[in-house]
Parts: sequence; C-alpha cells; structure tokens
Amino acid sequence: MQPALEQRFHEHAKTVSQGKDIVALIESQYSFDQLLKQQLSYDQFRIILEWESALNYRNAMEKEAMYVAGFRDGMANVKELQEFISG
Repeated sequence: MQPALEQRFHEHAKTVSQGKDIVALIESQYSFDQLLKQQLSYDQFRIILEWESALNYRNAMEKEAMYVAGFRDGMANVKELQEFISG
C-alpha cells in the first residue's frame, strides 16, 4: 500500500506545483538562486544547496507522514461509519 500512497503524493505535488501561485514562487526562487550564484563563491553556494536539500528532504518526509496519518485517520473513520451503519 505504501507505493500507491507515495505515487498519489507525488502526483498531487506535481499538480500543486503547476498552480499560478506556486509558479510565481518558483520564479522568485530562481531569481534568488541567480543572485546567490553571483554573490557567493562556488564552495559557499554548494553549502547553501546542501543545506537547502536537507531542509527540503525533511519537509517532504514530514508532509508524507502527515499525509499517511490523514489517510489512516480517514480509513478509521470509514471503518467506524461502516460499523455504525451495520449496527
């Protein structure tokens, strides 16, 4: 079941990333990236990229855990509703 949830999570993330507000944020981030490349040395820029990667990975793991918890809660609610209906 985990691979199906992971696939759904990635599909949803892709859809969200194509939204108008998100596209504007991506463009803003690109501008910051270019500015950092101009202002920092190569080694400093690489450190920033590694730090950003670690933050993004942690954030993704937290979101995935929340998604899975929400899914489990939803399934528990469905189970309780079915038990209530069946009496």
